[in-house]
Amino acid sequence: MPDTVPTTIVVLRDPQPPRYHHTDPDGDRLLITTADIPDTGPGVYFKTDPNGASIPLAEIPNLINRLREIADSRKEN
Repeated sequence: MPDTVPTTIVVLRDPQPPRYHHTDPDGDRLLITTADIPDTGPGVYFKTDPNGASIPLAEIPNLINRLREIADSRKEN
């Protein structure tokens, strides 16, 4: 039986800090933003539609840049 990870509630910051949005050709969406993880501290929140979402390879540099912005915004707080 595979190990299971307990579910915890993640608190999203308000107002929202930098985030990354993407919608793939068939409409599936991806959201990445910052989060406060209980008993752990700052983190990154990933959310996709139930079917998941795809990102073209050409979009990866933009995704990496946005992840850097998200991480840097957490260092400032």
